[in-house]
Formats: sequence, C-alpha cells, structure tokens
Amino acid sequence: MSLRISVVDGALSGKSFVFSDSHPTITIGRHPSCDVVFPADDIRVSRYHVALERKLARYRILMQADNPVWIDGEEAHDGDELPMAARIALGHPDGPQLLLETSEDDDLPPTERYARHVSPARMAEEAERISRFARRLTVVLALVVVAMLMGAGWLAHVDSRRQDALIAQVDKAIQPRAEEELASKLRQASTSVYLVAIKDRNGLSPFGTAWVAAPGVLATSAHIADVFGQLAGGLKLIVRAPGTPVRDFTVTGVTLDPLYRRFEQAWRQYGPVAAGAGGESRSITPAGGYDVALLRVSKADAAKLAPPLPIAPNHTLLSLQPGDVVGYVGFPVESAALGGVNPDDPEPQLQIGRLTALTDFFLVKSDPAHRQLLQHTLPVQGGASGSPVLDREGQVVGILSGGNLVQIGRNGVRVATGIGVNFAQRADLLRQLLNGTAGDHIAATERYWERRLRQYHTEMDLALQDWAASHGASALPPPIFETDGRTEPTPSYDMPVYIHPFRMSKPGWYLFLATAADRTDIDMMVVETTPNGPRMVGINVSPDHYPGVEVDADKAAPATIVVPGPGGTNVHLEVYYLPLRAKPVNAAPVTPAGMR
Repeated sequence: MSLRISVVDGALSGKSFVFSDSHPTITIGRHPSCDVVFPADDIRVSRYHVALERKLARYRILMQADNPVWIDGEEAHDGDELPMAARIALGHPDGPQLLLETSEDDDLPPTERYARHVSPARMAEEAERISRFARRLTVVLALVVVAMLMGAGWLAHVDSRRQDALIAQVDKAIQPRAEEELASKLRQASTSVYLVAIKDRNGLSPFGTAWVAAPGVLATSAHIADVFGQLAGGLKLIVRAPGTPVRDFTVTGVTLDPLYRRFEQAWRQYGPVAAGAGGESRSITPAGGYDVALLRVSKADAAKLAPPLPIAPNHTLLSLQPGDVVGYVGFPVESAALGGVNPDDPEPQLQIGRLTALTDFFLVKSDPAHRQLLQHTLPVQGGASGSPVLDREGQVVGILSGGNLVQIGRNGVRVATGIGVNFAQRADLLRQLLNGTAGDHIAATERYWERRLRQYHTEMDLALQDWAASHGASALPPPIFETDGRTEPTPSYDMPVYIHPFRMSKPGWYLFLATAADRTDIDMMVVETTPNGPRMVGINVSPDHYPGVEVDADKAAPATIVVPGPGGTNVHLEVYYLPLRAKPVNAAPVTPAGMR
C-alpha cells in the first residue's frame, strides 16, 4: 500500500509526497529530519508535530498532547486510525491542511468496512474524565468532612500534629499512587529479567542483567554483551532465569549498537577537557552512549524464555519529563554483601526513583529526538547494567547503563558518589537495533557528535593557548604550515618514522606539533642543518600522542622533523610561529606535555 500526502494550503501548497511500504512511520513537522518538512518560520507547526504509523495496512496517528491535530474537522487522539481518505489540520482547525489518501497496491477486492477504530487514547480520555470526576468528588467529600469537624470545634481541641495527620490521610486518599502502581508492574516484569554471568565447569561469575525483548532475544548494555567476544576457551556466556529450579540459557550470539564503539572512539580521539578558572583543567568522563545490545539464544531455548517486556512507543519516549517516576529490576552485585545475589536462586532487586534530566550524550537539552540519555535517581552498581527501566504503565523506557561512581584504593573498588544521578539509554535505541535501523544514519550522527565535541577543549588546545600566552601573545595564531603523513620503516633510523623537511625562514619561536590520529604514543625530534652537519635542536620522548618541540631560532635555517612511532601510524603535523619578543614578567615557556 502507499500513502499520498498533499499539502492543501500554506507555503507548501500544491506539493505532494508519496510513501510506500518501506516507510512504516512518517513524521510531519518543521525539523529537517521529518519526512514532510514545513518551513521553519511556520510556527503553527511544531518541530515534530505528528507521525503516521502503519499497522496491518492502516495508518494511525502518533501525537503528543501539546501538538493538536484535527481529522476531517474532529480533534484527533493518539492512536486514532485514519480513513482511506482524510483531511487533517495541524495546530488548529484552520491550521495547515493536508489531504491524506491511502491506496492498496494489489488487485484484491475491497474489504468490508466496519465501524471506525476507537483509539486507546480516546478510550483513556473518557476513562480519565470519569476518573477526574471521581477524584473531585472524593476531594469535595473530604473537604466536607474536614469542614464539619472544624464547624463542630473538634479541630480546635487537637494538637497540630494530629491536624497534620488528618490532612495527610486526606492527601493520601486523593493523590495518584504512582509508586504503588509502578511497584506492581516491576514485580510482574521480574519474571522476564535474567542474570548475566560467565560460566565454566568451576562455577559462575555474575556481572550483568538482561531481559526478554523479543522472541529468542534478550536486551542488555553493550558493555555487558561485549564480553561475549572476549571469552577464552572453556568459558561461556549464559543468562540465568530467576526462581528455582535453576534454568540457564547459553548465549549464542550478540549484536551491539553499531554506534557504540564509534562513539567511544570519537570521544577518545577528541579527548575533551574542561577549562576552569585559574588555568585549571580536567578530563571529562563520558556518561556513555549507544550502550545497548541484543543477546541471542538457540532456537530450542527461545521457546522457553519468559514473555517479552513491552517497549514504550516513541511518542511516550518523546514525552518523558524530569520528575517522572521510573523503576528498574536487576541484579546489582559489585561490592555487595553475600555477592549481591544467590546464583542458585537469583532474586532481582526492585528500585524506584525519578528522572532528573533528559539530554543528549553531551548533557545538552537538545531536540527531543537526541535526548537519548535518561538521567535518574535510581541507585546503580556493577551488575545492574542492562536492567530494564520501566514507567508506571510497565513499559520499558530505558536500559540502565551506568552511574556516577568513583574508584578508590589500590584494588579499584568503585563506590557511588553523593550526586545521586545515574544514567540509562532511551529505549528507542533498542527498538532501532531490533528492527535493523540502528545504522541507518551513522554519518549524520557523527556530524552531530563533532558539533557537540567542539564545545570542549582538548589537552592540546589548552597547552597551545598556554604556549602562546607564555610568549606574550594574546591569542594563538593559526599554524604557518600543516600536512599529513605516515610512519614507515626507515633503515637510517632503524625504526618506523615519518620525516618531513621544513625551513625556518626567519628568527622567532617555532612550535612543531605532531598528533597521532589513533592516539598512539609517538615521539618527535627536530634536527637543524648547519654547515658543520646535523644538530639536534629539540626532542620529545614523553609518553603521549601529541609530542611537541619548541625551537628558538635566531636566524633562518633548514631543519628536518622526525616523528618515530609504530609502523603505519597516521600523523598530522603542524608548525606554529611567534616573533621574538620580551616574555611577560614571571612567565615561563609552557608547552604541551613533554615538549622540549
């Protein structure tokens, strides 16, 4: 089947879009990532105003409460089914109009038409209306009771503590019981949550959590699943079901989010550093991104797994807010009494907390599509990674991935900080992995990372700024020369090196800087050519990936830059220049780590 969307009025009037079965979800809004994009200045339309989702040859509306939509003049509700032909309006009954026409692509006779589908959202609204009435009635009755007691003078004869207790009882009677509802959902979900462990004939080493996400497939964190490819002979990765008798299922394969390692590599290569007051700086530890994975078991075991947990739909994930109640079921074991779990009868832990912030993986409150890092108050420790994070409806909204932990002592014991904020990956990352679309937009995602990473300094940035300041410059000038090369075996140096000639054309301060693309440890030597032969004027053999050598040239002279390192290392070379001048009082030359 196909869907034709024709814009009836506005800036896009007369334009049509046709979508085939290859587009199960069609988004409409002002954001450039939408399938139907309205002009940026048409503020009647939100960034992600509405989505159309195809299910069983019908399209249904996916929407948020603050983005109204009308179907043929009637206000739409989330989940409403579209007629074969319908006119929809965005934002207001008189807002931008679109004509939607669904057509079948086969020659089968038309299906008998039944009554129009009533969406769960519409039914829920009616139920909520009745519920609101009941709550209001409860409030009124409670207030009447309090008023009667006050009128009788009874409250005047009790102390304030008893008054507070009475008011608390009234509050408890009329407030939603979100945590109680969530606790019930967590208990129901616990049968589908499994302990992840490494097993051999000597015993079991638990270290993570997984849960059934689809028939024969469990979900967990990528850093948990990554262990599968590192197992030595005789070891196997298993998931153990809760309860007795013990039931183990051997993991036969894993799939990591394709962006998981790419994100780690991008962060490591950039090496972000926070610049603080007084010249202080510190390396920035990532919260982890795209940390989701799938575990597969054999076909024979697949039928024995518990039922899959429901993953929240995208419109629910996009509407999450700080303060929402969430909880998880999992197996925290690190540094816990009695090992945290009895492997012979694993009993998962249930925890309830609240979301504290929703950001991208750089802690920026970006557009809703990129707010895939859920920050929360749920306590975490090693072993809880991979646990499902549920909302009060019992839907999985996230996968527990890490927390603010510090390592202490020589044994590297990790303990929670007092921040009380930990992390989970939003569940749409998992849905993309399940439906095979996780790698569809890698290039665009990496460009997004590059833009975000630029907000940070690197160790090299700060060192270059300090070098310029130490020579009286108010800002670092651009490099006067730069090029790329590669280390190759060179008999005259008896090691792989990258060699490049350079002429210091005038007196001044020269800074030669090489960086290894893969952050490999490399060194640098600068050799000046003199009438009496080669003369070493600078060397850097410090253990780092960005060696620099400063040369104080009192006259023009040719030189050779030599960069030793592992064979095949890609090297970027830059040369900076500052004219000779008096240095600031009490200032000493400051150059990147190890520069000579």
